[in-house]
Amino acid sequence: MEQKEKKKLNPIERELMHKFKGKNARKCRFCGTARGLIRKYKLQICRRCFREVGEKIGFRKY
Repeated sequence: MEQKEKKKLNPIERELMHKFKGKNARKCRFCGTARGLIRKYKLQICRRCFREVGEKIGFRKY
């Protein structure tokens, strides 16, 4: 059986590989903040922006 050769990463490639993980990788698509993010239904909008654009994108207030 042949073993697959693992590519050795230099420190810069290793850093880039792990750069976009965790909570800070997710941003609001309108203002860019990572706080108060609504991810349900793949919205990716912070709660402040959602209050402004929620009705325009099809949500209604009860």
